[in-house]
Amino acid sequence: MHILIIEDEKRNFNRLKRLLEEIDGTFRIDGPLASIVEAVEWLQAHPAPELIFADIRLSDGLSFDVLRRTAVPSPVIFTTAYDEYAIQAFKYNSFDYLLKPVKADELAAAMEKVRRASSPQTNGEEVRQLLEYMRQSNYRYRERFLLPYRDGYISVQVKDISHIALDERNTLLCLNNGTSETVPYSLDELESQLNPDVFFRANRQYLIHIDSILSINNWFNSRLKIRLKKYPDVEIIVSRERAAELKGWLDR
Repeated sequence: MHILIIEDEKRNFNRLKRLLEEIDGTFRIDGPLASIVEAVEWLQAHPAPELIFADIRLSDGLSFDVLRRTAVPSPVIFTTAYDEYAIQAFKYNSFDYLLKPVKADELAAAMEKVRRASSPQTNGEEVRQLLEYMRQSNYRYRERFLLPYRDGYISVQVKDISHIALDERNTLLCLNNGTSETVPYSLDELESQLNPDVFFRANRQYLIHIDSILSINNWFNSRLKIRLKKYPDVEIIVSRERAAELKGWLDR
C-alpha cells in the first residue's frame, strides 16, 4: 500500500511512520509534507496514494484545503486534537480520525477499516461540509491549564498568556507577568485547543494572543515583524504566505 503523510512536525511523522511499518513492513510511505502548498504540489505531480494521513493544522492553514484544491480520491485519516464535537463531525461525514498522540491499537483498527471499505474514496461535498463545520461550530475551547507546581498544582488562565513558544524540546506558556510554564503539548495540539479568534499561529515556533501584540512592521521579502507588549525583546517573524492571513485575522 502506498501511503502519504501530511504532517508539519517531524517527530509526529516519525512516530506514525514507525507504527505503520510495525503493522506492515511493505508499506511505501511518502512524506512528511509540512504545508498546504507542499502537499498540493506533491499531489498534482504524483499519482494519488492509496491512503493519506493528514494532520488537521498545518503551518499555513487547515489540511482540508489540500483536499478541496486537489479533489484527491484517496481515503483520508486525519490526526487531530479536536474535541468530541469535531469527532462527531468526522463520523457524520464518513472520515476517520486518530487522536494525538497516535496509539498503535487505534492505528491498527483504522487501517483495518480502510482495508474493509468497499468504496473508501473521499467525497468533495463531504470535504466542503466538514471544512465549514470546523470553521463555524461553537467549540468549547480550552480556558485554563492545570499544571504541576512543587508538591501540588497551579491553574493558568488562557487570558493570562502572552504567547506560546517552542523552545528546543519544550513548549512554553509565556505569561503576561513575565513568567513561563512548560506544558506537555505540541504547538499543533495547542493551536487546535485554543480559540482561533484569540490565538494566531505566527510560524513554527510561536502562537500569539491577539491582545499581546504591541506593533506590526513590514519586514524583508514581504514578511511581517511582530513585537509584543510584555516581551519587547521578542521579535516574531511572519512569513509572506502567513502575512495576509495575519492581516485578515486582525481586521475583523
